Amino acid sequence: MELYGYKPLKNIIFADDFDKGYNGWLNLMPNFRQDKFDYYDSFRDWTCWGPPMLSSATFPYAGTHGSMHGTYSMKVATRPVAGRAEERPVKGSEGMAIKRLTHGKGGLLKCEMYYAFTAEQSIPGIGEDAIRAVGFFWDTSTDDSRTMFGARYINSANGKMKQHWQLYKVDEKCTKPWGFEGDSAPGDNGEKVTLVPGIDSQWLGARDENGGSSGFYDIPDSTQKLCYNETPDKINWHYFALTVDLDTKEYVSLESVGRKWDLRGIKATSVPRYPRIDWILNPVLFIESDTSRRVFLYVDSIVNSWEEAK
Repeated sequence: MELYGYKPLKNIIFADDFDKGYNGWLNLMPNFRQDKFDYYDSFRDWTCWGPPMLSSATFPYAGTHGSMHGTYSMKVATRPVAGRAEERPVKGSEGMAIKRLTHGKGGLLKCEMYYAFTAEQSIPGIGEDAIRAVGFFWDTSTDDSRTMFGARYINSANGKMKQHWQLYKVDEKCTKPWGFEGDSAPGDNGEKVTLVPGIDSQWLGARDENGGSSGFYDIPDSTQKLCYNETPDKINWHYFALTVDLDTKEYVSLESVGRKWDLRGIKATSVPRYPRIDWILNPVLFIESDTSRRVFLYVDSIVNSWEEAK
């Protein structure tokens, strides 16, 4: 893959161009039970997230849009459903894609991608307010802790445009329930494992009518009106970059189109180790709907890179 427009760190972990296939990306599914071929009851709705697909971005009127660097991008879609912003996501209202890796070192970690988003061209209306949020996060761990680093663009909440950036970070002052009940996976010695605050903020946390939640931190001065063209069949590609420090568990910077935020001093939320997933490095992409209209995230290409912290 040619790294046009990218500014990676010293060591490239992967550089995925979806003209060459899925490159290991697949839909994010919940854990399977160990005692029978079934999901935990508390996870059953989570089997309905939209899977990724390869797309030429073909629309009824514009024809084939293609990708930024070729023909195919990875498309992540929702179903035509949505709940209220202050409620947990209803089944089908999010689309997610994950790539499962491992790592063995600290240092700086950077994700860059070119992406676009739009609503389905199925009903009249531009559809900009049909998209609640798009985002990216890493699920990372060591042999003693688990940390999710991520950025979320909250676009619309209950039909009202918001258009600012958030980070994966738990509000430690919030006393409302995280929202998870039941088992997550069997522990090392058969004990129960549950999802605690800081894990899976894209689903959990106490949400509010403005599109925030106890699992997200609003970046100061981060209002940004991303390009959403005049009809849903006109997509424009956006640059995104997130850099974090695996040693200090801090955010370093966020870049979006022409803006950059210095995030040093803002720590992600770390929790104790989860069984059997030591040293995971799982990048995840997602999109969430705000109305009963399908919405799409297109990823032309995505690069993850690493280097030792100075």
